[in-house]
Amino acid sequence: MESMRNNNSIKSWTDDLKVCNQTGVGEAINQIYKDDGRRCEGYDSRDEKCRCISDNTFMYAILSGHNGVTVAENALQEISADLLLGQLDSCNTDEAVKELIRQSFMSVEKSYFESINPHVATKTAIQLHLAADGMNQYEISQQFENVLQRLDSLNNALSVGSSAVLGLVHRSHLYLGNIGNCRALLCKTDEHDTLTVTQLSVDHNLLNAEEAARLFRLGLMAQNFEGVPLYATRCIGNYLGKAGYKDCNFLSSATAEPVIFEPEIVGGIQISPACRFLVLMSSGLCRALHDIFPGDTSTGNRELVRMISEEFQNQSTLAGVAQSVVHRIVQAHHDTYMQLVEERKPLTFNSRDDVTLLIRNFNYSLPKAFGNRKNGQRSLNSTTSFSSTSSDATPTDGNYSTIHTNISVTSSNITQPGNPYDSNRRIRSHVDFSDFYKRVEEARQSGTLPRNIEFD
Repeated sequence: MESMRNNNSIKSWTDDLKVCNQTGVGEAINQIYKDDGRRCEGYDSRDEKCRCISDNTFMYAILSGHNGVTVAENALQEISADLLLGQLDSCNTDEAVKELIRQSFMSVEKSYFESINPHVATKTAIQLHLAADGMNQYEISQQFENVLQRLDSLNNALSVGSSAVLGLVHRSHLYLGNIGNCRALLCKTDEHDTLTVTQLSVDHNLLNAEEAARLFRLGLMAQNFEGVPLYATRCIGNYLGKAGYKDCNFLSSATAEPVIFEPEIVGGIQISPACRFLVLMSSGLCRALHDIFPGDTSTGNRELVRMISEEFQNQSTLAGVAQSVVHRIVQAHHDTYMQLVEERKPLTFNSRDDVTLLIRNFNYSLPKAFGNRKNGQRSLNSTTSFSSTSSDATPTDGNYSTIHTNISVTSSNITQPGNPYDSNRRIRSHVDFSDFYKRVEEARQSGTLPRNIEFD
């Protein structure tokens, strides 16, 4: 396990595991933006990551903490112990591996709730004491300021949670688990040498129509979340969004727990020669892409993969590829903010969370790798273009042959075979509006269509 925090951090047992050398990681710590262009760090990094090998099992993970890093730290420790100490040896089917991953997630959640029992007990005791005095809120604020500060501190501690995405390569198959806002992409080439991008994970946030509909059924409207930090609709931890939601101002009107613990587990996916690389993204990276490319998440995914493919041609190491992509995204995010400022447009964001990008290469060409240059080996140089245009790129080195690789984006149906959702996780239309449009046209022709309603 690795972190961007200082070297005085407590050493993890996973630090002694072999690191996968087919993986590159790029990182950037969070920033707060100023209108004059200055930037400053907002808080210590809350991202945790892992890229370990144990007995021919490869584990890759990114966990992004919400309101703190403790849940992410502890979760990564426990998941690693549940999956990398020989437990997979007895898993001979895809379902067995997926169940082991699911049980690992559940064990982490159970451990979290056991660990916070003292905090919950203290919080309950304070609330009962204040309620017994029969004072109104103003009197309490005047006479029990220190007690209220203690209560706020407890609430902050109980709101710490984490998103997570986990990739496991076992016996040449890929398994994926996620909960929250971290994301996983699998990049493959098809029979036309087109680089396709499939999102294997599901985003658990308010941009997911299915999740928004679930909260709506609980009685929560869009205005409940204006200006509030609901980082994820599903996550590890975050007692205040789950059992303690009645004490959270913007969630208290819900009829049941708004934030739930329900991870998505998929696999196994055969790692065939068509599989090029796997991408894991922190929640901060996903949010940055949304700020830069608002709208359909597939646009951000496509642009990210385009940058990754370009940096494969420019860099000599996988670490260089990942870090260069992170630098480009971080700069583009700040440029987008400054453009909003200069054009006096509404500021949709004024900060950036921690960014972590993990790339696991399967067989995508890295032409400028040190080994290729030293041995004078021929390698394939993939030049990229969008599928809507023809490729006219040329190799950076005449010694390399060229594959013209187009980039397109496909949606993943892996999580739910025959699923009813489209690429944006919206429920596919099943209502026939033809009769409605027919009657509107008839009313328009007869002059009886109401003028104060826009029908087009």
